[in-house]
Amino acid sequence: MSDNPNFPISTATVSWFDTAGQLHIRVYSTDGYTVTERCNDGNGWVTGQFSAPGSQVSATVWNASDGTHLRVYCTIADKTTEWCGDPETGWTQGTYTPS
Repeated sequence: MSDNPNFPISTATVSWFDTAGQLHIRVYSTDGYTVTERCNDGNGWVTGQFSAPGSQVSATVWNASDGTHLRVYCTIADKTTEWCGDPETGWTQGTYTPS
C-alpha cells in the first residue's frame, strides 16, 4: 500500500475517438485502497462517476454500434472484480472470474 494515500500507486488509461472525431480519455488511478476515474472529453479534466475498491487497476475500451464499452479490472485482497461501463446500463459489476 501507499505510504501517502493521496498519491496514486497504480494507473490505467484508455482513450477512443467517437463518431464525430472527438478524443475521449479516461484515467483510472488507485491510492492503494480505492480506484477513481478522471475524464477528459475535450473540455478539461473532471472527476468521473467510477469508484471501486482496488489496490491495482487495468482497463480496456472498445466502440460498437451501440456506443463505447469500458471494462475496468480492480484487484484488492487477491480478488479481481470486473466493472462494465456500457451505454445502456452505466457501471455494473461484470462476470469475469479468474481461471
